[in-house]
Amino acid sequence: MKEILNAPSVYQLFQVCGGFFSARVKAINQYLEIRPGQRLIDIGCGPGHILPKLPRGVLYDGFDVDEKYIRFANRHFGHLGKFHCQIFDAAAAKEFGPADGVLMNGVLHHLDDKSFTETVSAIHSALRPGGFLFTFDGVYVPGQGAVAKWLLDNDRGKFVREGQGYRNLLARFFDKTEFHIRKDLISVPLSYNLVKIPLDLFISKCTRS
Repeated sequence: MKEILNAPSVYQLFQVCGGFFSARVKAINQYLEIRPGQRLIDIGCGPGHILPKLPRGVLYDGFDVDEKYIRFANRHFGHLGKFHCQIFDAAAAKEFGPADGVLMNGVLHHLDDKSFTETVSAIHSALRPGGFLFTFDGVYVPGQGAVAKWLLDNDRGKFVREGQGYRNLLARFFDKTEFHIRKDLISVPLSYNLVKIPLDLFISKCTRS
């Protein structure tokens, strides 16, 4: 299954059918006020489907290390923004900053603590004062249902954390932070929609002072 998701079209179909993509769009619309002319960096942009959901006129740079995803994104959405097949590190931060905002949708749970720290450090240096980092990831919570926990245990990302784990790492770089754990944004359908499993999501908005 994890290998099949490497195909851009299959990955997006999985995101849409599982409700993951609509949840990301809802979260962005609820927590952010993105305006035309703002410079945005999207780390882990995948095939780029989020870009048409953003306001027209944003200055967008998407980053992903999967060549197939980036080729797909450039082919379908290259007229709306720019896509780069590379890691976002300190050199990229210097080249593409300053930015008004950075998106990391479903990325942090793919990073171990060391990579997490290096990436967020680069992001912090790329943001202008007042700029934001927005993250969106699955999260373990006390009393979580067995099926929801199983889905997180078997995610492609091997570093799903409890909420405090995400908070502790982000708070090392940002003083102004908002943290939300939501289970109403996504309900994973099983058995042809006869059973729906709410999935807990950790959402953060961190602002550089």
